[in-house]
Amino acid sequence: MKKILPLLLFAVISSHAQLLDAVAIDVEGQAITTLEIQLLQKKRNVSKKAAVEALIRDRLEKAAIENAGITIDDNAVQNKISAIAASKHISKAEMRTILQGQGLSWNDYVEQLKVSMKKERFFQEHILATITQPSNSELEAYYNNHRNAFSSAPTQMSLVAYKSNSAKSLKQAMENPMQPVSGVTKENLLISSNEMSPALLNLINQTQNNAFTPAVNTQQGFVAYFVKSKGGGQSGFAAVKNAVLNQWMQEQRAQASKDFLNKLKSNAKIRPIHL
Repeated sequence: MKKILPLLLFAVISSHAQLLDAVAIDVEGQAITTLEIQLLQKKRNVSKKAAVEALIRDRLEKAAIENAGITIDDNAVQNKISAIAASKHISKAEMRTILQGQGLSWNDYVEQLKVSMKKERFFQEHILATITQPSNSELEAYYNNHRNAFSSAPTQMSLVAYKSNSAKSLKQAMENPMQPVSGVTKENLLISSNEMSPALLNLINQTQNNAFTPAVNTQQGFVAYFVKSKGGGQSGFAAVKNAVLNQWMQEQRAQASKDFLNKLKSNAKIRPIHL
């Protein structure tokens, strides 16, 4: 009897473990396990239904990417990693150490990044390509139907952007704005406050006319803005046209992505097994 009890206990534990990691759903031949669902619920703090929907979407996207033959070579991934590290002002070695400290192995990170890049390329080539640019009259009609979204009074800004890969060269150009400096480019800008990022708008607002903003280190190098004037200019739709276009495109992208996923789901073989 003493020998039988451990065997029964082992059988119960094994059966329970198998149930925890059983195949919950089959999506086009790709398995989603009960354990995956539970882990995603905990990670994102979402309901079981939301976790299931997210995992189904993941499998459908992977199947679509594979069917489309989307590939990303290793050099592209490494270049992406270098760009990410540079944007955070750290080396790749430091980036690896940080990821390991967060419990993510370097190989897993590289693989996740490659999958993300495949999804982005698929989105660009197969979803964004279906969106046609709106006409000026369509944008103005959209603006008239969403005036509250653009209700803050826009201010017209006349700026000159000074850009360089060298902080020293940019400083020299700012000290002598009328003198050409090697490695520094200038670009005249006429832009509405509604079209600026909050950080840039705050920087411009804190700078007087006929003065430079502090130099800012960006992913594309160093940049400083000479503020020629603030205020006046166009109003209404004309002043916020670019902002209207950006919001319109965001909505179209979201809708196109949703429509594409619904189409995939309607044509896919999704078989619940242990839900």
